[in-house]
Amino acid sequence: MKRMSPSLEDYLEAVFKLTNDDTGVRTTDIAAELGVSKASVNQAVGLLSDRGYVRQERYGPVYLTEDGKNKARAIYKRHQTIKEFLVSILGVDEQIAEEDACSIEHVISKETMDRLMDYMEKENVKDG
Repeated sequence: MKRMSPSLEDYLEAVFKLTNDDTGVRTTDIAAELGVSKASVNQAVGLLSDRGYVRQERYGPVYLTEDGKNKARAIYKRHQTIKEFLVSILGVDEQIAEEDACSIEHVISKETMDRLMDYMEKENVKDG
């Protein structure tokens, strides 16, 4: 599969965050979460559906597929790891860390992300 755009990753992550177990997510909730129009959500959902990450019956809620859950979980973990590093290690304000993590997660290399995750896992072991 070809690489997803940062925007599509954000949509997939939003569906993941808003989904409780196997309940679907309304497009209006996705739009509110991301501060975008329902038309933008519908377009993105169409693209995510074409890639096999979500399914949606006409005018119905959006559901993650298994592939969608796995991809979204990875995107969410990447985001949370970066944010946690910025807050707990660098002492960045949580709101700024959230915004920065949103930007960094789309451009960080796999190698750097893997090392950051390893580092944070070791840090959590020491703290716990």
